[in-house]
Amino acid sequence: MDIQKEIIRKVFHIVSILALLIPLEMFGKYSISVLMGIMLLVFFPITFFNIRNKFTWFFWKLLEFVERDFNWEKLPARQAFSLAFGLLFSSLFFPQKIVEVAIVCVAVYDGFSTIFGITLGKHKIQILGFKLRKSYEGSFAGFFFNTLALIFFVPFYQAVILSFITGIIELFGSNKVWYLDDNILIPIFVSISAYFLGVH
Repeated sequence: MDIQKEIIRKVFHIVSILALLIPLEMFGKYSISVLMGIMLLVFFPITFFNIRNKFTWFFWKLLEFVERDFNWEKLPARQAFSLAFGLLFSSLFFPQKIVEVAIVCVAVYDGFSTIFGITLGKHKIQILGFKLRKSYEGSFAGFFFNTLALIFFVPFYQAVILSFITGIIELFGSNKVWYLDDNILIPIFVSISAYFLGVH
């Protein structure tokens, strides 16, 4: 793994996803629905059919900068499309406050847990004798920074519970299979959990 590139990729992940809070606050939750719909209806065909021309060159240049090597063999930007599906679901079916929470969780927990995991992670988490890909250090960092970010949006106890749920999803998610990708699972299950916790 190219650690420097992965850190750059995760910083881009954090900043670009949190930037969605701007249109969300300015125009409401359906602005996220529109943006995620564009992502799926416009950019998915570009990657699936490998459309390269003067209109798409910037998109491909951006992917060269942030995309993981193994994704080029399957579908470039597939994690972004998973995220688009997850946030589309959240923005269509849940209140704006829950969409805010979903955006924060998928940006902050995933980003910080990976950055700290690949730089400081020394102890892999083991459950029932099975060693998982995640480290205690990365998971703690993700939980801490996610809770810290969420307290600006929800009460502390909800922030802790939602960070814990995000951590469980992150622990068992897989970027190898699209429907187990944490970018799709976190927005969906955090939104459902936030709804039952009374976030509104």
